[in-house]
Order: sequence, then C-alpha cells, then structure tokens
Amino acid sequence: MDAKSKIEREIARSKKLIEDSEYIMKQVPKHLRPNQELALNMHKRKLALLEQELMKLENAHDTR
Repeated sequence: MDAKSKIEREIARSKKLIEDSEYIMKQVPKHLRPNQELALNMHKRKLALLEQELMKLENAHDTR
C-alpha cells in the first residue's frame, strides 16, 4: 500500500472520529467538556496536518 492511500484512510478515520466526538460532546457534562474539547481540537489539528500531507503528495505526483 502506498503512502497516499494510507493517508487517505487515516483522513477518513479521523473525520469519522471527529464527527462522532462532536455528537457525543452534546451529551458530556459541562465540568468535563473542557477536556473533551481539548482532545477534539487535537484531532482536528491532526486531520489538518494529514490533509496538508496528502496535498503535498498529490502536488509532488502532479509535477513528475
């Protein structure tokens, strides 16, 4: 399996995790919410980095 497909699978997994976490966040008690929001923001940053890495790979492939 090449790097591009690995990143694409990880992006899909991360998007599903974020979507589920945002839904669950509505049910989290207020006193626990800051920690959950921190974890959710970390996953969103990871997703953004993966998407940037995928764009780099696609651009590198296009320039060849």
